[in-house]
Amino acid sequence: MTVKFEVKGLKEVQALLAELKRAALSPRNAYDLVGQRMAAMQKRHFIREEGPDGKKWKELKRNTIARRRGGKAASTPGGKLGVAGVGRKIQILRDNSIMMGSIVYSVDKTGVEAGVPTTIPYAPTHQYGDPDRNIPARPFLYLNQKEAQQLLSLFEKEILKALPGA
Repeated sequence: MTVKFEVKGLKEVQALLAELKRAALSPRNAYDLVGQRMAAMQKRHFIREEGPDGKKWKELKRNTIARRRGGKAASTPGGKLGVAGVGRKIQILRDNSIMMGSIVYSVDKTGVEAGVPTTIPYAPTHQYGDPDRNIPARPFLYLNQKEAQQLLSLFEKEILKALPGA
């Protein structure tokens, strides 16, 4: 008994594999899209005021609020700390949105990263805290498991879109 196999389309398969290799070795567009999404995720951490464990950041102290606003700290009707006459919830680390607005991403041939430029020298203090000055850590630059998976899926989709016929 003899079994014969006939392989057709080998050149097409090889061409497809070559395109996949090219896309994987030059993923600039995929990195750029992932960087945009990653920066948006970091900004969302500010809005949600929560760390990588999903726990809310520590509330600001009354004297901190009073010092920042130049007014007297008071409780708002919802129980949140506020400043007399301001009438809005205090947004932790977003008084002027400079730090949140400065989140950038960069892409090179090895990957993508997001962060805050060194022109914002107080960012590490808030990211890691400063026990000597009684400033709690309020991490905003991180990826939780769900976000990391979303970015990986996005990267995979973009690489596959680079294939012919995709």
